[in-house]
Amino acid sequence: MVSTIDRIFVLLTLSAFLGFFGCSSVKSHSEHPCTRYVFSYTMVQPENNDQLHFHDSNIDVQFSIDNGAIIFQLKNNTDQHLSIAWDRAGIAVNKQSFSVRNIHTFYSAGNATPLPVIVKPEGFLKDIVIPWEHVYVDRGRWIEKELFPTCDSGSLQTKATIEKTTGSEVLLTLPVKIGKIVMDYSFTFKVTGITALPTTAFPPAQERPPKPDIPQNEAPSFMQGYLPIFISAGILVVAIYLFSQKKSAAVEF
Repeated sequence: MVSTIDRIFVLLTLSAFLGFFGCSSVKSHSEHPCTRYVFSYTMVQPENNDQLHFHDSNIDVQFSIDNGAIIFQLKNNTDQHLSIAWDRAGIAVNKQSFSVRNIHTFYSAGNATPLPVIVKPEGFLKDIVIPWEHVYVDRGRWIEKELFPTCDSGSLQTKATIEKTTGSEVLLTLPVKIGKIVMDYSFTFKVTGITALPTTAFPPAQERPPKPDIPQNEAPSFMQGYLPIFISAGILVVAIYLFSQKKSAAVEF
């Protein structure tokens, strides 16, 4: 026979365990103190340029690099139509290569190749390039991964890792189609400096297209959000039922 005191003790223990599990889940998603860092870059290929600017008889292009992407403005210096052959474009971070998203596929859920935009002679094109795998949906929201870690989360080890990023390289392959000829331009950018932001400073603003709604097949369902609650409640109900059955059996005996 299970005494009333024993039943109460077990139920309280079970409740405490579920409460601890719930609190642990909340804590695991809480934000840690974070010092943020910004990176300085220089162009080392096809030529050295601290202003991240390149020009020749075909193109005049100005780059900027934020925490996650490369933004560029390109001018067509030729007397022919120009476009980017996006199916051949690529980006590499410390020699790890990726296919790319641009401004038109930045939040695409599939594997669509960016479509070419025709740039007339003396015309301009402004676009964004980011590794394809660095933009994805997680728990019902769009996530963008950084090129290099920029938050140390209060960890000295992470801080040391970030500080070792100096000298790291980002390579952008930009195939430019001029008339019927495609010319592969390769631009290499090297991290030359890392600066810690004051804790009161906001992270630098980033140029991004508007975020669309989450695709239906990626959105979290009602059951996903409340499944842990249902499981906890079910365990508690089963425990109460089992103890009540034992009590009834003891009385009948």
